[in-house]
Amino acid sequence: MATVTVDCDPTKGRKYTFDHLKLIEMASQTQRRSCSEIFLEEWGTSGRIRPNLKILKDLLFELKLIRAAECVASKITDKPIGDTLETSMNILETDEFINNYNSEDCKSTLFAHQLETRLILNDDQINTRFEKIKLPYKYLSNATNGFSDSCLIGSGGFGKVFKAKLIDQIVAIKLMEKIIEEKDFKQYLNEIDIVLKFKHDNLLPLIAISYDEQPCVVYAFMENGSLLDCIACKNRSSLLDWKLRIKIATDVASGLVYLHTAFETPFIHRDIKSANILLDNKFIAKIGDFGLTRIGDHTMTSVVLGTSAYMSPEAFRGDISMKIDVFSFGVVLLELLTGLPPYDEYRTGCDLLTHISEIEYSIEELLDKRAGYWNYSIAIKVYDLANLCAATKIRRPFMHGQEGVYESLKNIQSEIDV
Repeated sequence: MATVTVDCDPTKGRKYTFDHLKLIEMASQTQRRSCSEIFLEEWGTSGRIRPNLKILKDLLFELKLIRAAECVASKITDKPIGDTLETSMNILETDEFINNYNSEDCKSTLFAHQLETRLILNDDQINTRFEKIKLPYKYLSNATNGFSDSCLIGSGGFGKVFKAKLIDQIVAIKLMEKIIEEKDFKQYLNEIDIVLKFKHDNLLPLIAISYDEQPCVVYAFMENGSLLDCIACKNRSSLLDWKLRIKIATDVASGLVYLHTAFETPFIHRDIKSANILLDNKFIAKIGDFGLTRIGDHTMTSVVLGTSAYMSPEAFRGDISMKIDVFSFGVVLLELLTGLPPYDEYRTGCDLLTHISEIEYSIEELLDKRAGYWNYSIAIKVYDLANLCAATKIRRPFMHGQEGVYESLKNIQSEIDV
């Protein structure tokens, strides 16, 4: 929806704003219909020039929503999807297909995945580049009983996570389920190369990767799971107390400062959320899941990615900067303070930020009583900081600097330690 242009003209501006996105979400709740259905109904019945199936198909291809594009294409040609797949499999085997792989007519994830195996996986430079951390897919498969559900510990938009034992170490193996094209696969390897440069106590350490069959990433296993689950008290007998919550927030802020400042060009995480903050056996927070990480500040993208409850208004427009990580961190602070989930379709204002602004409770009423007896003055300072993080982009502070979020949290932490 965020990429649709006025009158289906790519030279014109965006048709929908962030407010339109929110209206669709609200209509979905009240009408009990999917957001996609309402959006397609609105788009198909408004504007001087109305979209048709071909325009929808081309847009889906542009956004790399390939399976959806193939489904729409089958409606245009009146051919079943299976027929389209069979035809494409035959095309895949020809030299002409390989020579013309970049043509728009050949963008199918299934076929691109098979092509990438032929074009990429035997690349000696790549094999040499990751020799020290490369593991065979079959080895990881055996360690997880064929990626069995009995080993499954989590899942998300980019794959599933499994617990396994490799040699004498317990690890978390992320199976990347998204089948990717050649250029995306090279980008995946480039990002792995970047993550290997990260050396910080509050970033999840990468142990190994696999790419001979299906891409996998192996990380150190975090005994206390995600911050999201700890706040919700899943699989735990006790909750995080309020002092520990502020310590965890300070850890995460430290990791973000490193990402934003340690290298010549900033790294923007783009998916900071409590589910991506993991806690080790000493409850030291580690930022994980670098699948959306973007290099460079103040960049634009036509592909809007992230988790909506944590996304700043400009992130929905494809505006990527350090400030979008700050906004997401502000939502995490609100989770730590209130103990409420980031999204709940059954409450007033589904996302946490909207919920808090609409119910108009005092901070004292909002505090999670399960975390113990909060120091009220400290809770107010954290709450004010969370609201500042969620302010408009121009008013939002950076994570770093004397006036930054990290310094503010360190000052709050010092009051607790006294």
